[in-house]
Amino acid sequence: MDYKTMRDRIGDIVNDNHRDFVKAIISIEKSINDESALDKLYDAYMDNDNLNLLNEEFDYMIEKLRE
Repeated sequence: MDYKTMRDRIGDIVNDNHRDFVKAIISIEKSINDESALDKLYDAYMDNDNLNLLNEEFDYMIEKLRE
């Protein structure tokens, strides 16, 4: 599967069920399988505008690429 196909599929998943998408990403990246804990993490993520799903280091790397 190429990048474009993967991006489109993930976009569809995000649009259909954002909550479970975010919980799945957290579960995979942090090895958390407790759905109650994932619900709490998702709620905290949504309540905090300063919390990013991706490490903010990506923002710095993107800025350097734009220079």
